[in-house]
Parts: sequence; C-alpha cells; structure tokens
Amino acid sequence: MLDPAGIEDVNGSEVARSLQVSPNPVVAQAAISYHLSHGAAVSCIVYDAAGNVVSRLAGGAQAAGEHSLTWNATGVKPGIYFCKLVAGGVTYTARLARVR
Repeated sequence: MLDPAGIEDVNGSEVARSLQVSPNPVVAQAAISYHLSHGAAVSCIVYDAAGNVVSRLAGGAQAAGEHSLTWNATGVKPGIYFCKLVAGGVTYTARLARVR
C-alpha cells in the first residue's frame, strides 16, 4: 500500500509511523524521523536507484517513541535515493531527491 506521503508499508502493520525526510530534496543533509509504537529491531539504510547501499544509518534494538537520524549526503551524487526503514520485520520506504 502506498500512502499520499510516498511511504510504502509493505506488510500493512503499523510498527513505525510518520516516516519523514526533511528537507526533501536534500542538499547536504537530511533528518529522517519516525515513531515506533513499541520497541523493535530497527534497520535504516539509504540506497541509490540501482539498489546499492549508500549509507547505513541505524541497526539494532530501539525503544518505543520518536527517533531521528541524520543522512549526510555530502559527496553523494545528485539523483534519486531510497530510505528503507525496517522495524519489527515491517518495511517502510521513502524516496529522497539529492540535489546540488
């Protein structure tokens, strides 16, 4: 299911909510924020359009609540990227545009 914010919830379960990237488009860095409804194992990785890993932002157990990560895009070529958040076995994806 794809919601109007461009966030894809692959399994339909609400472990994480409010996955947001700001600013988007990204110039130098972006804040990636999300809310966990309960504690879960979390992985957050940024991929390029070809599926290559660009940045690993988080990995491990996180408590319930608000969380924020920073993607430093300095040195990353302009283009389309994808932030993949896996929380409690549920996958969420947000599209990022990297500009100069």
